Amino acid sequence: WNHYNNMKLRHIPAVLLATLFFAPTISAQTTLDVPEGELWLCSGQSNMELPVRRCLDVIADDVKEYESEDIHYLKVPLSWNFKERQASFNGAKWQTLNLDNVQEWGALCYYIGRGLHEATGKPITIINSSVGGSPVEAWTPEEYLREYAIEKLIDCKNDEWVRQTLSHNRNLYGEWQAELDAKPVNPNAKWRRMPLFSTKWSVDENGEPIFGSHYFRKTVRLSAKMAEGDAIIHLGAIGDADSVFINRVFVGNTTYQYPPRNYKVPAGVLRKGRNVIDIHLQSHAAQPAHFVQDKEYSLETAAGKKSLLKGWKYKEGVRMHERDSEDFLQYKPAGLFNAMIAPLKGLKFKGVVWYQGESNVNNADIYDELLKTMINSWREYFNDPELPFYIVELAAFEHSELETAETSPWVMVQDMQRKVAEDMDNVYLIPNRDCGEWNDIHPQDKKTLGERTVNVILNSNN
Repeated sequence: WNHYNNMKLRHIPAVLLATLFFAPTISAQTTLDVPEGELWLCSGQSNMELPVRRCLDVIADDVKEYESEDIHYLKVPLSWNFKERQASFNGAKWQTLNLDNVQEWGALCYYIGRGLHEATGKPITIINSSVGGSPVEAWTPEEYLREYAIEKLIDCKNDEWVRQTLSHNRNLYGEWQAELDAKPVNPNAKWRRMPLFSTKWSVDENGEPIFGSHYFRKTVRLSAKMAEGDAIIHLGAIGDADSVFINRVFVGNTTYQYPPRNYKVPAGVLRKGRNVIDIHLQSHAAQPAHFVQDKEYSLETAAGKKSLLKGWKYKEGVRMHERDSEDFLQYKPAGLFNAMIAPLKGLKFKGVVWYQGESNVNNADIYDELLKTMINSWREYFNDPELPFYIVELAAFEHSELETAETSPWVMVQDMQRKVAEDMDNVYLIPNRDCGEWNDIHPQDKKTLGERTVNVILNSNN
């Protein structure tokens, strides 16, 4: 196992990397050279940001051949500013839709652009200014914020507090990892059979999560035909992080729960007869480590698929304490508005598509007022009191379709979204609660949602 321990997981989500190296800079970018066509603003959190490559289990065949010189896209880079409204942003680049760049486009943005272009024949230009995990308060100008949000800005405007917070964020991952790496693997741990979706390995006798490292192993026997050529190992989704090896060859890793684990296995790694799959898993915060149910767990080769749901063995690695939580600065009030919306002043948008609300379940009872406030503030800022807003309803998650607003904050946010659309002029709801995946907060079927969004847009303009 020394070989595996030398493969160090670095649990640094992409959203954190941008935080660690943030430096607000100003450069002329969005106010010049906007491509011709209807200009749309897409904003919100991770389901708006979710790229095409994260949805390929569902939409791969639909996007593999489509290109258009009349569809343009710009993803606003992650940035925040608590002191002033920026004039523009740094590093943003316009793209024309082609097969070389499509996988990094926001999947919903892709289908909105494609659908509107095909329906109208007009060039379509989309700006995607979204940040995973962001609450609506982060997108609202300071002068519109409620008192509790204004109080949070006091620290954010203190340069020393910001410096210390960034230092804390930067160090907590490495320090926890270094402590784990320095500890020896439990010498008394023995392999034992373990169902993949059992909780016997991930919680202690008191039901508390066991943080640290865990090992899973499975042997698969393959025919010569099944072992030929490239392959893909599908391992659903795993909380929290994993590194995967086949026959002692590293084939992939993911550092947080949500992305689908579809790792390419190069030709020559698999062999006729016995093949050993090892998963080095780490659990570091909040919930117990787990394999997400109702996902695909299989080994796929040109000759077919072999299920990987059964026959696993488990061995405990190193027990650790829970890792400290990060204080994400990009989630603080007003910061994203100042850095990622304010630079768009002067542009004339055909409309705004807003997909957000997951991160406001903790104050769901006032989400309608928060969202109304944000909409009014943007309309005033863009000097367009009739600017259309298209609110994407939250998709169902964790059986929320069986609950009510009285029992589920998630459903309450859905109800608040509908209420905002009913109460405000030129605000429309995109039905979406039936398109969710109970086990995934990021449903991959953005095609159906994109088609619905386009239909609502077209009908609202008739």
